[in-house]
Amino acid sequence: MTPGAIYNTITAERITELIEALVSVPSVTGNEKALGDMIHGHLEEIGLADVRRIPVAESGDSLAARITGRGNGRAFMLNFHQDTFDACDGWETDPWSPVVKDGCLYGLGAHDMKAGAAAVLAAVEAIVRSGAELSGDLIVSATTDEENWSRGAHALIESGLLEGCEGCLIPEPTPPGRLRIGSRGRHVIKIDLSGKTAHAAYTGEGVNAVHDAAMIIAALDRIELGWNDEYDLGGTICVIEISGGRNIILVPEHAQIVLDRHILPGQSVGQAVENIEALIQSLSIESKWRVSWDDRPTPAPAPYIVDPGSKFVRSARKRVEEQLGRPVRYALARSVADTNHFAVTGGIPTLVYGPEGGNTCQANEFVSIESTLRVARAYCGIVVDMLGIAP
Repeated sequence: MTPGAIYNTITAERITELIEALVSVPSVTGNEKALGDMIHGHLEEIGLADVRRIPVAESGDSLAARITGRGNGRAFMLNFHQDTFDACDGWETDPWSPVVKDGCLYGLGAHDMKAGAAAVLAAVEAIVRSGAELSGDLIVSATTDEENWSRGAHALIESGLLEGCEGCLIPEPTPPGRLRIGSRGRHVIKIDLSGKTAHAAYTGEGVNAVHDAAMIIAALDRIELGWNDEYDLGGTICVIEISGGRNIILVPEHAQIVLDRHILPGQSVGQAVENIEALIQSLSIESKWRVSWDDRPTPAPAPYIVDPGSKFVRSARKRVEEQLGRPVRYALARSVADTNHFAVTGGIPTLVYGPEGGNTCQANEFVSIESTLRVARAYCGIVVDMLGIAP
C-alpha cells in the first residue's frame, strides 16, 4: 500500500471537524483534563488499545498509545501538546467557539496547536482505517504543561514508553515553506546584587545595588551572542525582569536582574554565564554579585539540530515538498518547546512541521485548514517511510 492510498482518505471536512472539536474544549495550561479525556476517548474509538495516562503534577495527564507493528523493535512518534495560553483581550468572537471564514478557522489555540493535533489525529485515523500493518511501532502521544515547564514531556520520557523510538514529529506552527530540523535553547539567568544601605542624602557612604544593576543592563550589548550563517539566526539576550529598592530615603542595598538567553546549537549555558560574568568583572561594580540560572522543575530546554543527511530529514523534506508543490528550506526554531526535551533529554531526533496561520497566542488566532490537511498527509508519508509497511 502506498502512502497516497492512505492519506487520500483525509479530507478538509474531516480536518475541520477535528479542529473544531479540539478548540471547543478549553485546555489552558494546568487545566487540560477535559481535553485529555476527549482525546483519550477518540483514540480508543478509532481502535487504539491501551491508551496510557501518565500523571503530571499540577496538570492534566499526558497520553500515549502504541500501534504495534511487526515487532522489529523500532518505533516512531507523532506528538502534540494539549495546553494553550489563556484568552486575552481583543477577541472579536468567543475564543472557544470556532468560526470558519475564508478557508481559515478562528479560535483560541487553533494555530498553537490544536490544528496540529487535528493533523496528527487525522493521520492516525487514516493509517488505522487503511488496514496497513506497519513494520515498526507507531507511538501517538499528547503532552500537558508544554506552555509552562514541559513536565508532561518529561513524564512521558521517564515512563519508559518511548523505548526504541527513532524519531519524533511535532506539528508546532511553522512558517510557509520551512521544515524545522532543530532549535535554539533557552535559559533564564539571574544576577543578584548586594550593596550597602545608607541615608540617600549621603550616597557616598552606601553601595547602590540598583545603580550597579543599571550599569550591567546598559552594557549587555557588548556580549557576543553568536550567529549561524546557514540558518540566518543568532543568539539573543533580553532583560525580562528587574527589581530592587523601594520608595524610602535609603540607598538600595539589593537588586536582581532576570535575563532570557536563547543560545544556538553548539553553544552552552556555561559559556553564556561565563560571558555575563566576564562582562560584570569588566565594569566598576561595587556591589557583591552572584549569577545563577535555570531554577526550574525540569531540565532547561537545550539547543539541538538533527543531521540534515539523515533518513528522517530526507523523508520529511520529500513528503512535505510533495504536499506543498515547491521546495522547502531547513530552519531552526527561534524559541523552545517540548521538541527540545524530546531531542536532548530523550535523545530522540525531533522535527517540526505544522500548519500555517496567524495571531498565534494572541486575540483572533487562526489557522489555514488547507495547510493542516497538507500536514496530515505529509505525516502519513513520513510514518510509512520511517517504519515501512509489512508485506
